Amino acid sequence: MGMTSKKNIYWANLLLGLSLVMGCAGHDHQHQDEPLPPPGYADSETAQAMKEGNRLFKERRWWRDAGEQYRIAIQAFPSMPEAHYNLGLALKKQGLYKEARVHFTRALKLDPRNPVYRHAPPFRRYEEVTSETEPEADSHGHGH
Repeated sequence: MGMTSKKNIYWANLLLGLSLVMGCAGHDHQHQDEPLPPPGYADSETAQAMKEGNRLFKERRWWRDAGEQYRIAIQAFPSMPEAHYNLGLALKKQGLYKEARVHFTRALKLDPRNPVYRHAPPFRRYEEVTSETEPEADSHGHGH
């Protein structure tokens, strides 16, 4: 194979790889463990709590503090599925799976057609368990 052919193959592979990467980056899809933004109907204080929770979740990885912000949003708007979903993510990160499942399930009940709640990897894991008998947790929060 000549030098020109090898260069052409190199450039073709490079362009193909870049187009695949850019194609995925261009899609607006929910990644696992990524909190949702506040909905447009939220008042300014509730939206601010959601935004602060998202900042703590993404930038600082302070799951407990992020969860407190989502709880503030839920207190103001108990029927806001985004806040329940985000709180579920924060609780899951803390290893509080039983409590997280409650909020993932609540988000889905509030908005059953939303594909984020129905198909997000952290939720699917909990959806499968909801139809089964729940194991009792020991003092460490482990089911047996």
